[in-house]
Amino acid sequence: MDSSANHLGRAKIGRLLAAVGSTHTQDPVPAPEATPYDWRDPHYFNTDQRTRLTQALGQVAARMAEIFSRSRGSPVEVAFGALTQHFAGDWCRHAELDHDYCLTFAPDKGPSSGFVSISPQTAMTWVTWLLGDSDSARDPNQAFSSLEESLLSDLLTAVLDAFLTPLRATGNLRPTGAMCKGQPSIQFELTEEVCRATFKVKSPDTDKVSEIAFLLPCSRLAALAGKTVAATPPRMSPQELSKILMEHVQEMPVTVQATLVSTTLRFQEILELGPGDILLLDKPVDGLADLIINGRPAYHGRPARSQGQHAIVILDCVGERT
Repeated sequence: MDSSANHLGRAKIGRLLAAVGSTHTQDPVPAPEATPYDWRDPHYFNTDQRTRLTQALGQVAARMAEIFSRSRGSPVEVAFGALTQHFAGDWCRHAELDHDYCLTFAPDKGPSSGFVSISPQTAMTWVTWLLGDSDSARDPNQAFSSLEESLLSDLLTAVLDAFLTPLRATGNLRPTGAMCKGQPSIQFELTEEVCRATFKVKSPDTDKVSEIAFLLPCSRLAALAGKTVAATPPRMSPQELSKILMEHVQEMPVTVQATLVSTTLRFQEILELGPGDILLLDKPVDGLADLIINGRPAYHGRPARSQGQHAIVILDCVGERT
């Protein structure tokens, strides 16, 4: 017998390995990329709505550029920067406006609903432009003269008016009050969704870029973004809310119980009671009845009869009785 028959040739080994084995291992499928969800972002606007806002605010930037160019007498470039969404309470905790110049805006009837702000360095740059001076080495936190402050306020008002123009389709928003330095007098609800829109301002003959920031409720930009929102009731003052709550409380039903007298017996005595027994009570015949409200005596009164029914004539309050 040929010994070679007891051995597998290379070709046969190859065929056996192919039959039993050797399956192609697929390349590992890469995990899909996932963007972490930002819980600080209220996600009031979706991607399409943000795109619409970016286009609309780009047109606002063009109108601002015209205002700056006229004020300076030379071309000024303005570009839309960014739009971020926040919860008002979270934004207020991180905002630093102590040295910024701010101007609020509001509808014809109602409290302020937003504001525009610029940093002291931006304010100094604008004043330098308006006065036609070269770049000044003044401290940005130095107070302006009356003329400088007036010129800055007029320019900031014009810029704010350009921003509010496309928003007036749903409400006549307008600048209110005077320009102030520091936190503006405006109150947001802690859970209210607000937007911060920024614009970059640059003159071709300088490398300095200044920023303008607008903060307002997201609902004010809803129409511009093509978002339909349900009408919200007007915000009530604490006094109005207290009055409504009191009116509601006054309409609530309250059970009043009139108790002429009560006594305490042992269980054995109760078992021995029967028809004809006389139970002595610890109050004289002419004693007053108690009116019980919410388990507590509230008034004292005398038993009476009115229109064929039992009644109580209120004599005094428990707390006033001496």
